[in-house]
Amino acid sequence: MHPHRHARLLPRRTRSRPEPLRPSQAEITSGWAWARAFPRRAVGLVVEVCRAGRRRLARLLLGVLALVLLLLLLGAGLTEIWQIVLTLALGALVLAVSYDHRVMGGSIVLVLGLSLVGTLAGPRWSPAVFTAPLAPTTRDTSIGGQVETVPVGTYEVRTIQVSVPQADGQEVPALLRQPVGAPTPTAGVVFLHGAGTQTIEGFAEQAEALASAGATTIVPDKPMKDYTLTERDYVSMAADYAGSVEFLRSLEEVDELRVGLYAESEGGYPGVVLAAQDSRIAFLVLASAPVVPIRQQAAFAMDSYLREVGVPDPLLDIIPRILGSQELPGGWFKYADFDVSAYERHLRVPVLMLYGTEDSSMPVLQGPKTVWESMQEAGNDQLTVRYYAGANHGLKLGTSTEGPLVPGVTRDLARWVTGLPETGGAEPRVAGAASTQVYWAQVPERTRWYASGDLMLVTALLGLGLLGLSAVLWGAGQLPRLRGGHGLDLPAPLGRWAVSLGLSVTASWVLYLAYVLTVARLALNRTSNLWISYGGWVVAQGAALMTVVLLVKLVGRAWLMRGHVRRDGGGRWLTRPAGAVLLTALGGTLVQLMFLAYWGLFPLLL
Repeated sequence: MHPHRHARLLPRRTRSRPEPLRPSQAEITSGWAWARAFPRRAVGLVVEVCRAGRRRLARLLLGVLALVLLLLLLGAGLTEIWQIVLTLALGALVLAVSYDHRVMGGSIVLVLGLSLVGTLAGPRWSPAVFTAPLAPTTRDTSIGGQVETVPVGTYEVRTIQVSVPQADGQEVPALLRQPVGAPTPTAGVVFLHGAGTQTIEGFAEQAEALASAGATTIVPDKPMKDYTLTERDYVSMAADYAGSVEFLRSLEEVDELRVGLYAESEGGYPGVVLAAQDSRIAFLVLASAPVVPIRQQAAFAMDSYLREVGVPDPLLDIIPRILGSQELPGGWFKYADFDVSAYERHLRVPVLMLYGTEDSSMPVLQGPKTVWESMQEAGNDQLTVRYYAGANHGLKLGTSTEGPLVPGVTRDLARWVTGLPETGGAEPRVAGAASTQVYWAQVPERTRWYASGDLMLVTALLGLGLLGLSAVLWGAGQLPRLRGGHGLDLPAPLGRWAVSLGLSVTASWVLYLAYVLTVARLALNRTSNLWISYGGWVVAQGAALMTVVLLVKLVGRAWLMRGHVRRDGGGRWLTRPAGAVLLTALGGTLVQLMFLAYWGLFPLLL
């Protein structure tokens, strides 16, 4: 029997776990202890400064006063100065009491700095409360006056497709509707398209109703020359619509002195221009017209929609930061500042304005008030305004632009047009359901020079470009490995941490954009979901704040490793290529965080 052999047990090789970039449990515990000790430390530091002597305290106060004076000279307001001084003081205090927890202190200081960027780098949104509207005197929208008119549906309608000339000599199709058996010559109505329609099939219900009540109508294709998302010329569009006006005037069945315009929404701009330029235009109907320049209308609509959805106040500041740019990339959207008020002051014809009480996109009270004041300058008081309960921007019920017009629209439109000139000044002038407009549609405050035009686009791409460059440099540094050589290496754990940082800031942007797009969808659908509008904001903010912590931790570790190498008398702690990779990753992350701060993701100071 062989003696029993004991097997020799070798020690088990264990693989060390890589140190994570995310805050460890020990760091979280330490941070919580720091937070609890912060009030006591802060008070102690303030007391120590106050006891340090009058001379030192006086120097400190003189420094603050010099900073305030400098900011005043630079044009800063008192609120901005308070925010700057408060942030700098709080940052200095946090750093001073964070000698044993640099990650926590550095993260708070960086968040304060980013919040200051978010507060001061762009305009804030604080619209003025609207006052002094033209209030309805009765809920009945019927058009008054003693003149007799026939109701809608009295005459059969003959529909003919014709061609009408435009200013450049080209012709576009148009749909002509004529009342069969109506006394001639009739009134004539040219329809001007808004942004939502552009073919002869538009305005079918309005045009049919007017024709059945004794008026001749024509719906041309929208003039699309130089009409794009980024470029529009409303004066040129007015000249093109003039061809349809002349076409109606040339018809034997139409009274050339009774031809007017029906302009819907955006069509109100060329409609007002044409009515002011052509002294023979007999009347003007403005349906759901913005009246104010598009930049003001868009700001008003964004504000209304976001408040209906219910969003955190900091998100409202994106309104002037999007719409306050006077020089958009590529010189686009110059038409956003087209001011039609100069033409309104030359309106000498009767004007009918139609609005729905559920139209949140238009300044439904400010529009008539503005037109009324402009018409007064021309000595014209023939303004009639109607508000329809429950009607949307298309003067239809619900949120859809499909379906029939709300009751009363075609009746009032037909009587007002066919009863002119008597109905132009008939009472009641303002009637219908009570409508609300809480804030003025006002011009957004201008963005700073660095947030306008192409520079803003370049800045937006800079952060992504730096992160991408970091990845490209790292990839290029691995090519020698294909030939059996040494590739580029970042000292552990900096390489893994840099990758995690880039992914974190990218995730922050993705979450923020997803949140904004989701809120926009809620706004367009006129729905509200507080879990999304507030919960999504908290999630996006949380991701951005985590990125700040990771950035501070990575910079702190890199600084610590650099110090160790220098103290030990070593050489370079990073090769130049590795340093380029690390610096571009850090720079790209910081630019992205600053851009997120500009768009309000970090808590703004009050």
